[in-house]
Amino acid sequence: MRTTVRTWVAAVLGAAAFFVPPAMAGSVAADPTPSPTPSPWPSGPVPCRTGPIPPSPPPNTPPSAPGTPEVTAVFMNLAQLRWAPATDDDGIACYSVRELKDDGTSALVATFQPAVTEGSVNLPWPPYGVPSETHHLYVVATDTKGAVGPASGTVAVTIYNDIVSPSPSVSPSPTCRVEATSTTWGGGMTTNIAITNTGSATVRDWRLTFAFPDPGQQVTAGWSATWSQTGSAVTASAMSWNGDIAPGKTLWIGFNGTHTGANPTPAVFRLNGSACA
Repeated sequence: MRTTVRTWVAAVLGAAAFFVPPAMAGSVAADPTPSPTPSPWPSGPVPCRTGPIPPSPPPNTPPSAPGTPEVTAVFMNLAQLRWAPATDDDGIACYSVRELKDDGTSALVATFQPAVTEGSVNLPWPPYGVPSETHHLYVVATDTKGAVGPASGTVAVTIYNDIVSPSPSVSPSPTCRVEATSTTWGGGMTTNIAITNTGSATVRDWRLTFAFPDPGQQVTAGWSATWSQTGSAVTASAMSWNGDIAPGKTLWIGFNGTHTGANPTPAVFRLNGSACA
């Protein structure tokens, strides 16, 4: 059944190359070669085209965070997204849609350029035998000088193995809240994180995971947790004396780190695998 439907969809999309609906005019660019208008159909992640970046640019304020993306339509494995624009004095060069993985890492899904705030993304089908798979997507803005801003909130899109839900799926209410504040200086930073258990059950042997939005961010030393980092993925694990977080209680942890010019706040924090508010 799915093979037949996919064949039909491929035929429809191939025919649609001769007609570009106005609502799709901001979809993913097809290749890194500049073109007058964006490609009408997504073709996967491509590099962001920023303007010329001087060898030693002056201090550049990153863009603000875009609005949390909204899923306006889902058909098979194609999701239509839109989001409120970010702001930046130098102008927005592109928006990157990224997926937050369960292990705290993130992956580029699509690049929308120029500074459009709506378009379509192709998401992978669930593995054979798996009924459905949920993808957690967020958006990051890059300005024309190459500065990357903080991430938006996330939206969940569930792809079903044979039929896609006609309306966006709703994520369960989070049972934790994480607030992170960071002080930045030169090439260093200090980040304090408050983890609050908003559920009705005690969180035992907690483990907090998140991904740095900028590749230059690095944890060097932390407190009140065992800290580790692999690539952009960071894990903070409970210590022997603070392994439980009772309902309504807050735990404070933190770390010192380095960066290479940008220090955006991570988009999503997960406590024992579940996303926090």
